[in-house]
Amino acid sequence: MGLRKPACGIVLWALLWSLGIPLGIANDDKVTIVAGLSEESLYDTSITDAKIVFSLIFNQAIKESEEQFVLEIYKTDLEVERKLIAGELDAVFINTIHYLEIEEYLNPKGSYIIQHGPKIKPQYYLLTTRKSGIDRLSQLQGMKISIPRGHAVGELFLDVMLLRQNLPVTDQFFSEIRETRESNSAVVNLFFGKVDAALITDYAFNVASELNPQLTKQLIVIDVSEPLAHQVVSVRHDFPPERIKNIEPYILNVHESPKMSQVLKTFRLTAVRKIKSNTLAEVRELSDEHRSLLVK
Repeated sequence: MGLRKPACGIVLWALLWSLGIPLGIANDDKVTIVAGLSEESLYDTSITDAKIVFSLIFNQAIKESEEQFVLEIYKTDLEVERKLIAGELDAVFINTIHYLEIEEYLNPKGSYIIQHGPKIKPQYYLLTTRKSGIDRLSQLQGMKISIPRGHAVGELFLDVMLLRQNLPVTDQFFSEIRETRESNSAVVNLFFGKVDAALITDYAFNVASELNPQLTKQLIVIDVSEPLAHQVVSVRHDFPPERIKNIEPYILNVHESPKMSQVLKTFRLTAVRKIKSNTLAEVRELSDEHRSLLVK
């Protein structure tokens, strides 16, 4: 299909070398920020690439400060949460739902959105094939769906859509949820008939469609979410305010560097944005509705 996949391994190192960007070596004279990310929350990337790219982006962003950044990757979101509460992590990369669940341990003044694509809040698309004749969610009961790893917010949207119709939640409604490492694979699964539906963001679908115009002819969108912020990075609740003030300007302006902009673009990242009072409103409302529908 000619769908572009993110760079990995040697390809990533070659990209960084061509741009003249060093990965850097830990400096014992600098204060270290240790961040945690789980495999469950990896979004459109591999473990190796996530560790290299996020470490690079944040270290380049704060290189003029007296800070340095180290990313540790764990198996589950729960393990990341435990490490945070135990004081072993200074920051976390998590999906927005998890952020709302543990926000008492996090500092809202040091919380940021990882932006993918042109919008801070993408929308989720539920896709199926035109030839299937399916035009509504309820018709997919007992069928197969492909959902990329790290799309917990998208699955929450799907759960609420099902519960509103008095239908079972996602993992009970579908006969199989085929998890993929990245969005392109979910689209490929649907395109070649391996599954009956796919759930990805509007941005991921637009990128895939630009690379293969046949997608828009053979696939249709049958449900669309509200704009939903889906990936957050935040420092712990007791992270010193002066350190946030010191590093924040560098982080929020990292996309303005031509070299770093190219790295971000390669991994379908756009920028790091400050969370404002209404940034997570839609996800919070969706989570509240989900809880209320479950107890009916």
